[in-house]
Amino acid sequence: MKTFDTKQVRNFSLMGHSASGKTILSDALLFQAGEISRIGSIEEGSTTSDYSSDEIERQISIKTSLMHFEKNGVKCNILDTPGYMDFVGEVISAVKVTENAMILVNATSGIEVGTEFAWNYVNDYKTTAMVVMSMLDKEHTQFDTIVDSIRDRFSNRIYPIQYPVNAGPAFDSIIDLLKRKMLVFDNNGAYKEEEIPSELKDTFNTRYEELVEMIAESDDALLEKFFDAGELTEEELKDGLRKAVLERNFFPVVCVSSEKKVGISRLMEMMVDYYPDPSQNTEWKVKKSSDADPEPVTIDEKGFTALFVYKTVHEQHVGDISYFKVINGSLKVGDELKNPATNTSERFGNLFILNGKHRKEVSEIKAGDLGIAVKLKNTLTNHTLVNSKEPWQFVGIKYPEPVIRVAVEAAAKGDEEKIGTGLAQIQAEDPTFHYVVDSELKQTIVSGMGEIHLDISLKKIAQRFNVEIVQVQPKIPYRETIRKTATARYRHKKQSGGAGQFGEVELRIEPLPRGTGIEFVSELVGMNVDRSFVPSIEKGVRQACEAGPLSGNKVIDVKAAVFDGKQHPVDSKDIAFQIAARGAFRDAFVKADPILLEPIYEIEITIPEEYMGDVMGDISARRGKVLGMDSDGHFQIIKAEVPLANLYKYSNTLRSLCQGRGYHRRKFSHYEYVPREIQEKIVEEYLKEREEGH
Repeated sequence: MKTFDTKQVRNFSLMGHSASGKTILSDALLFQAGEISRIGSIEEGSTTSDYSSDEIERQISIKTSLMHFEKNGVKCNILDTPGYMDFVGEVISAVKVTENAMILVNATSGIEVGTEFAWNYVNDYKTTAMVVMSMLDKEHTQFDTIVDSIRDRFSNRIYPIQYPVNAGPAFDSIIDLLKRKMLVFDNNGAYKEEEIPSELKDTFNTRYEELVEMIAESDDALLEKFFDAGELTEEELKDGLRKAVLERNFFPVVCVSSEKKVGISRLMEMMVDYYPDPSQNTEWKVKKSSDADPEPVTIDEKGFTALFVYKTVHEQHVGDISYFKVINGSLKVGDELKNPATNTSERFGNLFILNGKHRKEVSEIKAGDLGIAVKLKNTLTNHTLVNSKEPWQFVGIKYPEPVIRVAVEAAAKGDEEKIGTGLAQIQAEDPTFHYVVDSELKQTIVSGMGEIHLDISLKKIAQRFNVEIVQVQPKIPYRETIRKTATARYRHKKQSGGAGQFGEVELRIEPLPRGTGIEFVSELVGMNVDRSFVPSIEKGVRQACEAGPLSGNKVIDVKAAVFDGKQHPVDSKDIAFQIAARGAFRDAFVKADPILLEPIYEIEITIPEEYMGDVMGDISARRGKVLGMDSDGHFQIIKAEVPLANLYKYSNTLRSLCQGRGYHRRKFSHYEYVPREIQEKIVEEYLKEREEGH
C-alpha cells in the first residue's frame, strides 16, 4: 500500500439520524472505488462497517468504523458514525479527526434529532460539510420541501448543487449545476452526461443563477467579476466553490441512492476536488508544556512525529487497538514515541489502515492520515504520542455527561473482582462510560449515554470474563436534615468485668441553611466533662451523620452543640464518649422534625412538536416541574426539574414516547424536600431492611 502525502488525503465523517443511510453509503463508496465486490445489506448483516455481532443483531451502528478508498491519486478516509444518541461519544471522536463531514438526510423523513446534532457538531468543530440527500429511490420523497426546511433551520448558505430528475423507484438521473448537464447513471454506478431536457431548462437556469450568485458572494473579487460580466466561467465557479466550502460560507446539497449506485461516483469526485486536505485544517490546538496555554498548530508532514489517539478498543484475539491521526511529521513502523500523559514510551511494531474489520499493513503514515496500531501498553483515548523532547499534548475531546445510571451486581459469588476489572477496561476504552463503587449506597453504579449503550458495554464484560452481570435499580442518595431545634441526653455505660466504659453527653441540634454542612461546637462550662473528650464527642456526632436515623443516608446542614455531660474517673474513655455522642445525636434528631431530601436533576428534552403532550404528561407523572419551553425549528426543547428517583431508564421511556426521535440531557441541580407520604414509605422500607439484617 502506498504512502499518501498530506495534500493527497481527505477525511470525512458520515453523520446523521439513525437509518438515514450512512452505512450503505459507506459500502457504495467502497464498491464504486473497487474496494469491495458488492454492496452489503443491513438486514443480512453483510455491510463493511457494521460487522460486530451486536450491530448485526440489532441492525444499527454501535461504533464508528474507519474505511478508505482511493480516487484520482487521493486517499479518502471515511468514518461511518452511529446514528443512535447512545453512542454520541463515537460521533464526537470522529468529528474531532475529520476536516470534512457528510450530513445524511433521508429524502422521505427530512430533519430529525440526529440531523440537529450532526449540524451542531459541524459548527462546534468548524468542519466543512455537505448535506447528502439519501434514499431518493424510495416512494414519497420530498427533495425540495426538505431542502427548504434545512435552509430555514440551519443556514441559507446551504444550497443544492444537484437535484433529482426522477426521484422514486425509477431514480437514475440528476441535474448537476456545476457540470450544467443531466447525469444518467447505469446499474454499475457510472454516469454519462446528457443535455438538460428542455422542459427542465427554466428550473435549471433559475437554480444555476442562484448558485453562481451565492458562490460569488463569498469572494469580493468574484462578486465584482460577476456584477461586471453577469456570469462566471466554469473554472471561476469551481475555484469559488472550493474557497466557499473551505471558509464554511457554502454547504452543498448532493443527491444519492446508495442501493441503486446513483450519484455515488460523482460524489467521490466532489470529495476529492472540492473539499480541503488536512493541511488546511486550522482547528488543532496543542499545549507545548503542562502549564502552557493551548496554541494553534498546522497539520504538517515535516518535522518531528506527533499523533493523537481518538479511540481505543479491545478486541478478542487481538488485544488493545489504538485509532490515531498523525498531526505532525510521519509515523513509520519501528518508531518509538513518548506519551507525556503517562511518561512512558510506546513502540510501533505494526501499522494498519482499515476497511471495517479488514486490516491492511502499511510501513508509514504521514501527517493528516488515519491509522491504527495494536498492543500499545499505556495509551488511551485523548492521549498524545510524540518523538520530540517537547512534551506536546493536543487538546482532547470533550465528552458529554451521562444520561442514565444503573447498579450492577455479580450473579455468582466470587465474580466481583472479574467484573471490577472489566468495568475498568470499558471505562478506559469508552470515555462516555463511567463506573464508581459507591461506598455510601454500597452499590457499583455504572452510567452512560443510554440503555443500549450500557447493555452493550456490560455484555462486553460478560463475554470477555465469562461472568453474568445483573442490572438493578440504583439506590438514591437521599439526604437527611431537620427543621426544628431539639436536645437529648444519652448515657453509655458498659460494665462486664475488668475496665468498664462510661460517657454521658447532652447535645442540642439545630437546622442550618442549605449547603452549610455539619457544624460542631462545644458549649461546655464547669468540669462535668473533661475537655480532652470534646474531639471524641465531635467524632461521634460526625459518625452519626454518615448514616442518619431515618433512612441510613447522610445527614446535612445541622449544627450540633455539646453543652453538658458526665464522666467517670476510671471508666470514661474516648470510645465511650463517641458512642454517647452518637446516641444523643440520634435521639435529638428524631425529635427535631426530621425530613428527607432527594436529589433533583435538571433535564433538557429535545423532541418533535407532535410529541409535546405525551412527554409533558410523563414529566408530570414523574413529579417533575416544567421550567420552560423553547422552540427550535421543528423541535421543542423542554426544560424541567425531575427527582432522580423517577429518572430510572428515562432514555428508554423517551424513545418509546417519541419513536426514537427524542433526546435528553441531564445534570444535578439541588436537593429538595421529599413529600411526606413518600418519605414514610422510604423510612418504612429502610426499617424493614434493618430488621431483616440487610
